[in-house]
Amino acid sequence: MPNLPHSIELHDSTISGIETRGNSLLITFSHAYVHLDGKGWSQQVEIQIDEPCLGGDPVSYPAQVAGGRLVTVEGPYDNLLMLPLSTKGPIQLEIEFVSGAVVRISGRGLVVSPKGVITFLEEVAGKL
Repeated sequence: MPNLPHSIELHDSTISGIETRGNSLLITFSHAYVHLDGKGWSQQVEIQIDEPCLGGDPVSYPAQVAGGRLVTVEGPYDNLLMLPLSTKGPIQLEIEFVSGAVVRISGRGLVVSPKGVITFLEEVAGKL
């Protein structure tokens, strides 16, 4: 496996909740699987989306993520979100859960922020 940039792998991550805060939507990852320096780590992460429009299936949290896709003016991110990440302009985020439920969120602007302590999980460099 190539040495991936500092990023969240949506697959293998867990979302503890999605809530509205004022004119924003906050997605909280209790465990985000983070790639850093050829290693796998766990860290809490928050995604804030401004001017959100939420759609899709109902989900009971916490919920394990199966995959996802973020589309921004800078381009698409398939299953990997750079850390940190901040973008203005239109965004579309689709998250698929292990349960089969899919959540779709559109908005204007997005910030992905790591929170708390990062914890080592495993070596991933060289694994296939």
